[in-house]
Parts: sequence; structure tokens; C-alpha cells
Amino acid sequence: MNIKLILASGVMAALIGTMIGYGIGRIKLLRGTSQINSYYSQYYKNLYSRNYLWIGAGAGLAIGMGQECVRQMKQQNDKES
Repeated sequence: MNIKLILASGVMAALIGTMIGYGIGRIKLLRGTSQINSYYSQYYKNLYSRNYLWIGAGAGLAIGMGQECVRQMKQQNDKES
């Protein structure tokens, strides 16, 4: 397996996941603004967007690396058959 290709695919998917997580965090803050403003301090408001960012990045990394591993294993299996 080509480790460099797996890592590159994981990083690219992590960037996409980070953007999706950032968007979800912003939507979450805008949808529940009155509820968040009344119950949480500024620290927790920032924490919402940061958590979604890291969750998106981690999920993107795992999915991207897994997808690339499966693709390479399939190519290797097709060559052997």
C-alpha cells in the first residue's frame, strides 16, 4: 500500500470535513441564538464551533484514509485475480 497516498487522501478529506464542521457549528449558533445567549457564556459559544470543527476534521480523516485503503486493496486484489 502507498502510505503517502493514504495520508494525502486523509488530509484532503479532513479539510473538507473541517469546512463542513465549521458550517454546522455556525448554523447551530445561528439557529439557537436566543437559547445559547441566555444559558451559556462566551466560552461555551466558542466551544460549540470548535467542537464541530474537530469532529468534522477527525471524521473526514478517518473516512478519507479508510476509503483510500479500500481502493488500494481492491486494485491489489484485481491484479492478483
